[in-house]
Amino acid sequence: MLLAVLAAAVAAGPSCEGERPPPAQATTDTATVPPPNAQLSAREVLDTADAIEKFLNAGRAREALLLARRFTERAGAGSSAAAVAAELRARACFTLSQLAGAEIPRSERAALVQEAAEWAVRAVDANPADQPIDAGRVAFAALLASNAGRTADATRLFDRAIGQAPTDRDILLQATLSALAAMDPARARALLARRRGDGSADAAADAWNDALDAEILLAESRFAEAVVAAQRAVSQDRDALEFRLILARALRRDGRSADAARLLSALPDEERAKPAIADQFARALAESGDAAGAAQAWDLSLRANPADPFVRAETTLAFHRAGDRARTAAEMHALEAMPGAAAETERVRAELAKDPVDK
Repeated sequence: MLLAVLAAAVAAGPSCEGERPPPAQATTDTATVPPPNAQLSAREVLDTADAIEKFLNAGRAREALLLARRFTERAGAGSSAAAVAAELRARACFTLSQLAGAEIPRSERAALVQEAAEWAVRAVDANPADQPIDAGRVAFAALLASNAGRTADATRLFDRAIGQAPTDRDILLQATLSALAAMDPARARALLARRRGDGSADAAADAWNDALDAEILLAESRFAEAVVAAQRAVSQDRDALEFRLILARALRRDGRSADAARLLSALPDEERAKPAIADQFARALAESGDAAGAAQAWDLSLRANPADPFVRAETTLAFHRAGDRARTAAEMHALEAMPGAAAETERVRAELAKDPVDK
């Protein structure tokens, strides 16, 4: 469920660029994929799939992806192995894309999200007609497509998954969020109505219904109503950070940034240090006229996420807006030296050029 909200996403078919193969090492859990012209036997398919699973289970996602890519190259289109290979490649890409910011650059993460979506869609479409595919797997492919911005594929696959499991609230949740990401509040509202429609006590009490209602109202620019819906979600589950973030956004859009800042200031430091929360907290403070407080909000996040280029970029801009030239220069220098931070560096330079320090 958390994946549906934060996965944020993070962007068909480009492969990851610039990836270096893992260093050679002695291991007994590899599989040798035959040369290009060889036909994969059933045993080779099973052995290769097993080796990829072992790499994934051992936290060796890069090795899993390297082998999965070779597997898809050898598993010819339309073969019985094609769907298996495609699904494993999608899983390997997705697993690698979820590594912490210190382990993988944002540019590579975006490419992995695209690659995962491409192969997840292929896996579903290549699944033999006489072998029914689980609705959850179809929904996962739809979610990856949504995260990659492939709206048509996401809609098609979510509709397929819902057709197979019409009362699955997790699938309906993901489909509703996907519709919101595609800026289609009408579809989102229809999906939410289905999610609420099974009449069970659990469905009626599900705080996500109110959270989704708040998101739809935000998309419809009905900000005061969105605040009320988000407050209902928070009152049902005060520990869910997702609901507090939705409420903070609703308060800000309703012109109540100071209330949003107070809401998020009550969270412990370790929660406010999370980039998504730091972003909303800093925005609320800046909109309330507290530029210095916004800079400190990002500084807290930077101390918890020192290797994240996005966090350092936002920290740089926040100190610039607060008028702290020395700290702006120091953070800009650190950003320029960070591996995988070229895109964020260019973004910050462009913003600083619009409002130079030395006017």
